[in-house]
Amino acid sequence: MPDDVDPLETRIRSRLVGFCAFLRRRGVPVGVGAEIDLGRAVDEINLSDSRQFRATCTATLARSPEEVRRVNEAFDLFWSTLDLAADRPWPGSETVSLPPPKRPREDSGRRPEGEREDDRVPVAIPLGTYSATAPGAGHPLQPLPEREVRSMRHGARRFRRRLATLPGRRRGSSRRGTLDWRNTVRQSLRHGGEWIELRRQQPRVARAEFVILWDISGSMREHDSRFFALVHALQSVSRRSRVFTFSTRLEEITPVVRRSGYRRAAGEVGRRIGPAEGGTRIGHSLREFADRYGAMLGDGTTLVLLSDGWDLGEAEVVRDELERLGRRTHCIAWVTPYTRRPGFEPRVGALRESRRHVDLLLGPEDFESPWPLPPFRFSKSP
Repeated sequence: MPDDVDPLETRIRSRLVGFCAFLRRRGVPVGVGAEIDLGRAVDEINLSDSRQFRATCTATLARSPEEVRRVNEAFDLFWSTLDLAADRPWPGSETVSLPPPKRPREDSGRRPEGEREDDRVPVAIPLGTYSATAPGAGHPLQPLPEREVRSMRHGARRFRRRLATLPGRRRGSSRRGTLDWRNTVRQSLRHGGEWIELRRQQPRVARAEFVILWDISGSMREHDSRFFALVHALQSVSRRSRVFTFSTRLEEITPVVRRSGYRRAAGEVGRRIGPAEGGTRIGHSLREFADRYGAMLGDGTTLVLLSDGWDLGEAEVVRDELERLGRRTHCIAWVTPYTRRPGFEPRVGALRESRRHVDLLLGPEDFESPWPLPPFRFSKSP
């Protein structure tokens, strides 16, 4: 070991993997990506500062306020019970002996004199062990009861009627439009058959076009089943809707949602989008969407963003991209899982910075309530 390497730092690094395994055993879903982020973050801090080390573990491994509390509790238990002064491997590891790299043979092809085939030097390396609580593959979505699904679908219909911008199949009376022969003849009977007043009609505005961006990052994991029910309900009441998922990358899942019923679609989407690991980059995902799919937006399009607002990127990027998308769409609606909780305020950076560019702030409860949707919470005016 070089002289400039701190032995304490070396011992702490050797236990980082064990700390992640300890969190999994306590029910905190720590993914491989979070472990890599922690390893990179440790390179930038002073490990002799316990407060800074605790804050780094919390920032990289916790994805919700509840997980922050659980990570802090696990931190006190794990790092207080290990003896950092003793150079012991972390619990759950084992050592194996590996042969050293073979030295190159001489030009003659024969082994140098004095070297034996079975010369081996034991090298101790930590090996991870299997954990039954480690996160598995896939992104399981638990279907909601049929009553809640129907209630969500009724709320989606109310939402569509309120934000309707496209003409439907039914026609209604108007001052402009094509001649309504039937109502004109009926009106003439009041005047002895004389056509004194011409009645006109045009298609009623009764349809809406949605573009749905669904956050599937780790912080949204406990709300995934309810939010997928909302996604499926919105797509079922407006068949022209497009559905996209994002966390650190953007992916369209419209065909999977559209071709199946709710319960079957929940299983197919869960297998399609993969595990809910890693953080969220809302701003970069919005930018990618605007660059790749911006042409589909129009004056009659409503952008529905389903996210809690926790973002690993800069909040200013979210604000700028929502302002850019707001100029192309009819309305931007942001649905968060905490909107209707008592004392809720949009204090998360992404929401706070973007409030001037969001028209409607809702929660999943608004789609399950039998009452009409609440008035606008945000306004685009400064």
